[in-house]
Amino acid sequence: MKEEKKRKTPNFLEKPLYPGGAKALREFVSSHLQYPQDAMEQRVEGVVTIAYQVNDDGFVENPTVVKSLSPSCDEEALRLVRMLRYNKARNRGVRLKVNTKLNINFHLAPTPPRKTISYTLQPAPKSKDAKKSPKNSGDYGYSITIRKE
Repeated sequence: MKEEKKRKTPNFLEKPLYPGGAKALREFVSSHLQYPQDAMEQRVEGVVTIAYQVNDDGFVENPTVVKSLSPSCDEEALRLVRMLRYNKARNRGVRLKVNTKLNINFHLAPTPPRKTISYTLQPAPKSKDAKKSPKNSGDYGYSITIRKE
């Protein structure tokens, strides 16, 4: 006979859940994430993993950085986790703390290539027919240079 694995929490205990589920949690993080200025200038990208406990009242306790990216990104991830509020768990008077982890992605949008456009005003070559036209509108021409960097 195979031995069944022991569960850490009995079936009758509820875990505190984020209102709206995982999708709402992702939307909250993406809408409240403020990319740190120094990380943006250095083009730092990656994932910060935060471990924390959720008590039976739905409040986050003891958030710690498990996987670091940069000090400013770590602080931003901790700030976001501290803002989280979960639903209160109803466990018939049993106090429960749930350990969980959250990955927060720091990704910059790709920058479009820079284009340099320069205009120069150059005299147009004189033609023999220039004196025949009523107005000398063709005295100057434009040249355009476009460079991708």
